[in-house]
Amino acid sequence: MPFLGSETFFAEPPLDIVSRAPGSTERRLKTAVVGKALLRSAGLNPSPGISASGAGLCVEVTVPPDPVMQERGASVELPCHYKTSVNQNFILEWRFAPASTAPEKGKQILYFASDKLYKPGSQADRLSLLHDPPTMGDATLRLSDIRASDNGTYLCEVNNPPDFYGSSSGLVHLIVLMPPSTPVCKGPEYARLGSDATLTCSSVEGVPAPIYAWSRVGAKSALPLASMVQDEQTGKLQLSNLSLAFSGTYQCVASNQLGQASCQVTVNVSGTAEAGVIAGAVIGVLLALLLLGAAVVYLLWYRKKDKKDTHSTYTGNDIREDATAPGISDDSLQRRDSDPGSRFLEQPSSRPESVSTTKSRLNFVV
Repeated sequence: MPFLGSETFFAEPPLDIVSRAPGSTERRLKTAVVGKALLRSAGLNPSPGISASGAGLCVEVTVPPDPVMQERGASVELPCHYKTSVNQNFILEWRFAPASTAPEKGKQILYFASDKLYKPGSQADRLSLLHDPPTMGDATLRLSDIRASDNGTYLCEVNNPPDFYGSSSGLVHLIVLMPPSTPVCKGPEYARLGSDATLTCSSVEGVPAPIYAWSRVGAKSALPLASMVQDEQTGKLQLSNLSLAFSGTYQCVASNQLGQASCQVTVNVSGTAEAGVIAGAVIGVLLALLLLGAAVVYLLWYRKKDKKDTHSTYTGNDIREDATAPGISDDSLQRRDSDPGSRFLEQPSSRPESVSTTKSRLNFVV
């Protein structure tokens, strides 16, 4: 259909759904106010979408309703079609907001005005327009050698005063498809009998999100399913009540529609820990018995030594052949030595009776 101020005819865009996402800028609103004032001063009624000649004073931007998907490293086209009467005020702008950024905070990556094209963004060397200049109703953007960082929302906006009404912008969502990167497998290298173990598997990259599947490499017999629980979404494998049969190498495969990658981890199950506990207990008992035996031996030796010391020490109650009898002083002993009649006291007797006799005599002398 023909548009106001132009003899150019535009074909209907191949997409039949018009995005209504807000995209008008402050510049466009100011231009619209000035344009309406000019129409009123000329005696025209600036009713929405209708000019004095009956042609539509509006801009309609059409973009795909669904996300655009393409594999990493390939080229992709982000469709954007519009309806308006192209004149010297025509402006086309593309903005990009990464996946983690709100669309309204996107940065300018392409700008066309006054028959000149500007590409201020970091993607400049990979950006181009499908039709250059984009004055034939097609503002489709082409992006080559796409990367993971290209994931996000692209905003196509058309401004063309005095066309003030309609939807002047549309959002195109780009998803860069990638096969899973080589996953990282983690798990305990050694595990005890009867214990539990958790194996994990995760890929840093992969769009769509990878599905994870665990298997045992070279297994001769199937493990009990009740003891193996895996989560395809998170990549976790839970092994419970481990037995020696669980020892071996486990493989995780991460896959999506574009490819797959795998990793492995080895688990060794043994009773080493229990044997260590038992051995420790036995050693502890033996040490305790050894200490007890040492204590008994020391006690016996001490008692024997104490008894020996008791026999070798004079206590004052035993009668010794060379000891001075009670009640006899050293002077008496000297007088006794000088008196021949007292020498009979020096004759010792080995018989018990003589001891008592001697005592009696000693008492008599005293």
